[in-house]
Amino acid sequence: MEHHADFAVALIQELEVETSADPGDGLSALAGRAIALGWWVDPRAEEDPGHEPTGTLYLVVDPRRARPYWVKQGDLKSARIR
Repeated sequence: MEHHADFAVALIQELEVETSADPGDGLSALAGRAIALGWWVDPRAEEDPGHEPTGTLYLVVDPRRARPYWVKQGDLKSARIR
């Protein structure tokens, strides 16, 4: 699933992350530097009170890929501040 952020802020601290999931491009899990934190507002939250209305995303730059990917917090396997 392709994620997007409705709002985002740049990270000034170097945060290295690794995911447990493939972002959908047929390659392995992501590993690289998170350059921004983002979140989205889910309009379905009003219809389903048990549904999470917001979520945290990390914009990850993996040197093996041509572009950064938004990764949801639940897909992170590890995170390390450098």
